[in-house]
Amino acid sequence: MRTNIDLTGKADAETQSSANGLETSQAGKSAAARRRGASGIMRSESGQALVLTAMSLSALMGVMALAIDVGNIQYRETQLQTAADSAALAAGLELGNCSDAVCSNMETAAEKALIEDGITSSTVAPSVNVCSVSSTSGLGMIINVAPCMLGASDPNKGNTHMAEVVLTQPQPTIFGRLFGIPTMNLVARAEAGDAYVNSSGGGNCIWTNGLQFNSSNGAFNLTGCGIYDNGNLQTDNGDSVTSTSTFLYYGSWSPNNCNSSCTWSLGDSETQPTHTTSAQSDPLASLTAPSQPAASTTASDTAPNSGTTLQPGYYANGINLNSNVTVNLTPGLYYMNGSINVDSGATLECTTCTSGKGVTLYFVNGSFQPNSGATVTLSAPTTDATSNAVANMLIWQSSSNSSGMDMDASTTVTLNGIIYLPDATLTLNSGSGTTINAAATSTAVDAQDIIVDSDVTFDVNGSGGLLGGGSGQTLGSFALAE
Repeated sequence: MRTNIDLTGKADAETQSSANGLETSQAGKSAAARRRGASGIMRSESGQALVLTAMSLSALMGVMALAIDVGNIQYRETQLQTAADSAALAAGLELGNCSDAVCSNMETAAEKALIEDGITSSTVAPSVNVCSVSSTSGLGMIINVAPCMLGASDPNKGNTHMAEVVLTQPQPTIFGRLFGIPTMNLVARAEAGDAYVNSSGGGNCIWTNGLQFNSSNGAFNLTGCGIYDNGNLQTDNGDSVTSTSTFLYYGSWSPNNCNSSCTWSLGDSETQPTHTTSAQSDPLASLTAPSQPAASTTASDTAPNSGTTLQPGYYANGINLNSNVTVNLTPGLYYMNGSINVDSGATLECTTCTSGKGVTLYFVNGSFQPNSGATVTLSAPTTDATSNAVANMLIWQSSSNSSGMDMDASTTVTLNGIIYLPDATLTLNSGSGTTINAAATSTAVDAQDIIVDSDVTFDVNGSGGLLGGGSGQTLGSFALAE
């Protein structure tokens, strides 16, 4: 009986073991199925992620290409605009030499400006007087005298004292190619004009930071132009100004004893100097000083004999014209590192300063000093800047040269051109009723300060036109106009 019980127990154990094995087998199969299902799902999600990643990368690459396009275009536009500004300034400075028309000097100056700015390394032959922009296969340049590109919206339209430069250049694209735009045509435009303002009554032919009539009976006689005082005006008993234009002062006016004894014969119905709230900066401050040339062949002749003809170039020392000598200047630039003194009885002239030729006396140090009893007859170039002379600039001191220029009333001076003393004082010394500069036909003065002593009269005729201007053109400001 014990044996039956053992056998039965064993059978029961085997049966239980078999059941457990079956359950284990089924559980294993179920787990494997679950793993296979999970693996399939993962493979499916992995494929979707790859598609999304590819799409994201494509979009990102497109955005990067667009950013590169925009960056390149903005960078190149900035370069092109800077070059257009430089070319317009270079062209505008040649207006006087070119008689207010596009000429070879103007074209060459603009071409050199592009090379100096690194926009190109070769010459770009410009189109001339074209009023519309066309697409170009490479860098293109248009030069207009009398701007016309913007039409009636440009306040300088038709002004023959303004030069307009337009640059065009194709810019390849990356992103734009996908939309059929392989290039974009970039355009930059700039204008620069001379120092003249069209006005029948005239503009300013005298600009200063301080006009001082130091004592009584000083006088200005101005033809076709007026006075602008950017600082503190000072007058005294018996002073007078005669002008067909205005006499404006920006700062203060100290009349002193002038209230009842000064004479003002001015244009625009003015009865006396008029205060203005519009400050006008130095109109010639943007001019570039001439470069120092090679030494003149006559530079060592610091005290020339009568009958000597001097040549333009660099003078390391000054020039002294002793009494009773006559010295002639050849047209061109005289770059002075010292003063030119013209003593009593001496004569300084330029007999060949005709047909647009003239002299520019540039003083890096020293000044021009015509003394009592001296005779000076000089003209700046107008249409022909021979030997580096600067159009319409007659006497020009460096912006860091504070050496004063004195003119005695008993001198006989005829100065046709601009007297520019940006950091110095022009003093008109006493002279018992004599007149300075009476025979000149086109003069302008731009000085830090002007001092007028007693009994001296200074004549300034601004109607002849300077810096390429003609009748009715008066000194204003050379400027870049976008």
